[in-house]
Amino acid sequence: MNASLKKAKIPARKLNILFHRYLGYFFAGLTIIYCISGLAVNHIEDWNPNFIIKKNKVSIIPLKDRENLSNNELAKILAQLEVKQKPKEDNIFYSEEEIIEIVLAESEKITIDTTENTAEHEKISKIPLLHTFNFLHLNNPKKMWTFYADFFAFSLLLISITGLFMKKGKEGFWGKGGLLLVAGLIPPLIFLFIYY
Repeated sequence: MNASLKKAKIPARKLNILFHRYLGYFFAGLTIIYCISGLAVNHIEDWNPNFIIKKNKVSIIPLKDRENLSNNELAKILAQLEVKQKPKEDNIFYSEEEIIEIVLAESEKITIDTTENTAEHEKISKIPLLHTFNFLHLNNPKKMWTFYADFFAFSLLLISITGLFMKKGKEGFWGKGGLLLVAGLIPPLIFLFIYY
């Protein structure tokens, strides 16, 4: 009885390897998503990581009445901007004396500047996949996703800790592994010293 119980026990080192391996496999996909999203968000000052914003600006003939855009004038402006969709009258707004806003869709509009006599078509669209990745990474879903994201963070911590003890002896934590761990901590400490 005692012998069979001893055989049933999993050694700590084997348990460590199992945790590292299977958690690594299970979260590989989500780790890739977070890495891609992290790279995108890191450069938020250089580009918009969520949306593609297309703008087309043209010069127009001065309007006869700044507060009443005629159907004929609207048709000419739409043709210049190469916009085929005709907006509803309810979606034309005279927000300021010199500005007329025409909403075509939730993320598409035309802005007419009656002082500069220009019309600008702006269309915003989500970047495929990347917008979805950022949606998860930045915890936009909230609710139950927060708990799953916390579990993911805790699992990454376990994957890192178990990874430290994958090897024994000179190749492990008390040898080359430990030296690499210390070396990996140096760059963040340097940046903290410079920028924090």
